[in-house]
Amino acid sequence: MTLQTTPGESGRPIEADLIKPDEADVSTEDREPVTKPVAKPAEPAESTGLVTGPAEPAGSGPVAAEATTGRRVPGWLGNSGTIALLSWLVGTPVAVGIPKVIDRNPFSAGASTIPLAAAFLLIIGVFLLARRWSGEVAAGLAAGLGAAWTVLMLRSALNGTPFGFAGLVGDMGRMSAAATRYTTTIASSDTLVHGLPSEYPPFYAWLIGRASVLLDEPAWRLLADAEVIFSSAAVLAAFLLWRRLVGPWVALAISALTLATWSDPRKAFEVLTLAIFVPWALEVFARPTRRRMHWLPAGLLGGFIVITYQAWMVYAAIGLIALIVIAWRTEPDRWAYLRRLGLIVLVSFVVASWYIVPFGWASLTEGGQSISDLYVSSSLNAGLFPFLDVNPLGLLQLVGLVGLVWLWRSVWWARPLMLLVISAYGYRLISMVRYVLTQHTGFMHYTARLYGVLLTIAGVLVLAHLVPMVLRRLRLTPPRLAGAALLAVILAWTATGFTNAWMPETGSKYAISAHTEPLPGGGYPTYAPKEGRRSGFPITQVEQAVEEVLGPDAQPVTLSTDDRVFSFLPWPGFMDNDRTAGSTLSRWDDRLAEVKELAATRDPAAFAAKAANLGEFGGIQVFVLSEQPDGWAWRSQRFTPDQFSSQYWTVIDLDNVVVAVRR
Repeated sequence: MTLQTTPGESGRPIEADLIKPDEADVSTEDREPVTKPVAKPAEPAESTGLVTGPAEPAGSGPVAAEATTGRRVPGWLGNSGTIALLSWLVGTPVAVGIPKVIDRNPFSAGASTIPLAAAFLLIIGVFLLARRWSGEVAAGLAAGLGAAWTVLMLRSALNGTPFGFAGLVGDMGRMSAAATRYTTTIASSDTLVHGLPSEYPPFYAWLIGRASVLLDEPAWRLLADAEVIFSSAAVLAAFLLWRRLVGPWVALAISALTLATWSDPRKAFEVLTLAIFVPWALEVFARPTRRRMHWLPAGLLGGFIVITYQAWMVYAAIGLIALIVIAWRTEPDRWAYLRRLGLIVLVSFVVASWYIVPFGWASLTEGGQSISDLYVSSSLNAGLFPFLDVNPLGLLQLVGLVGLVWLWRSVWWARPLMLLVISAYGYRLISMVRYVLTQHTGFMHYTARLYGVLLTIAGVLVLAHLVPMVLRRLRLTPPRLAGAALLAVILAWTATGFTNAWMPETGSKYAISAHTEPLPGGGYPTYAPKEGRRSGFPITQVEQAVEEVLGPDAQPVTLSTDDRVFSFLPWPGFMDNDRTAGSTLSRWDDRLAEVKELAATRDPAAFAAKAANLGEFGGIQVFVLSEQPDGWAWRSQRFTPDQFSSQYWTVIDLDNVVVAVRR
């Protein structure tokens, strides 16, 4: 292979060994001859990463054609990925500490000023740095410090509360319960029902649970930290992976605008896996003009996605299969492609085997009742056409959609991105039909997150590819820092939107819920507002009541009227309160039938015997019931005091809550 030393428009030599001749599918018909003088080989001008020279990969091109004459950082420190990682590692501890030192009430007027001022100062600093240093250095610093800034912003929103976003309401209560469960086991496990493997990807909760054991800190207290760290890591991971495919400024724009398109700290593990999934899919299944990622790290990333949140793979499955078929038809060495793909799948399987093998085997041998997707979200039909929204993001997505169609055959990334968009829409359409027929949603509304991000990424790549061509056709030379200035505006806009979306001061309901969740021992977080507080539940008293009968460290199977028992205590549960929260393997409907039959058993001796043996589901040792005028309640089921004879049960009457412990 011949090394091309003709400089691109960035003024630096192009390393042609990063682009195989048979992969140079970039259209060159619109390119003008390069007339700029060649830079001296000894001191080539540094590229800002915004420039597409004649042999640069499509999509790594500029927002404006420019040459950077700033200083260079020698050796490996000049790599934007390394700089981003190091600046994130240094900046994150500082970002964690600032809200604690300032200790500002996040509900107070102007509380959002702290993260916004920090963001604007960082952006100005990086812009000024770009005047003297290369784009690699400036973009790397912006990415790393930007990721650290998300820590500052989210910690500012959660200042004064130990809870994460949304407190322990809904999914967050179940996530806390799952993390608490993993303080007692390292094996894949159902959130409540012991002895069953997890249906939901377990790694996020597992990581929190094991960290709880290592740090000797309750798992529910670590959930907020996990949300913050994973949200921050999503920005960093997006930059690092996209930097392999495009220039540093374009990678920075993608990482920022991905966050602007969809971010949800409650589901930070979903945000992180989505940030990884799109560039990973291009590396694995498409034909990038730069060297593909080695099969080992690609397989490790694939396995990480599966055990953390695999839904993106499911939504994109049609597109991924299409990419494999296309690659088989176009690859010069088909068997080498399949070998690499097979190795990636093998490594991914090994990484994810502790999750998928137990669940797959249990599904085949024990069966179950799939009911979780019977939940109908209010956003079931929302976000169908985000590219028609009248806002900057909608316009960018429209540009992306049109560009993908226009550049379908011209650039390497257009076809795979378009196929992934089509796949996500196809999954949603199929699920809509299925919902009409069966009432199962397939969680189809989540596809909007995938194709929304895909279209945003496409918009960035389309503009980065076409704008230089237009400028060359018009023979216009923009100011040298035009690209950096545009990126500064994008970063400022993203920071403002993210802050407004997740600060309590601005009315974020999930941030407010983090402060209105009652503490397990009574009371509320430091800055909890007087209004809208969630009612408390006597967790500590329940635990003490059970320990008085069964001894310390008891882990009895419990039927509780409030699932917060499991968010705080590592007790196995007989079943969830929410039907659609039950896993397939738990057979929620069958368990409910057993509870109904138990509630109808009036003889105290027969009641105690049946409570100890509910068929194949085992027994219930502790009941935590709410006192109602017509009896002691669990959901719609009513129990009576007479059923819990003192001969078999110890009953502790708390404030509106009854705890019955089987001896």
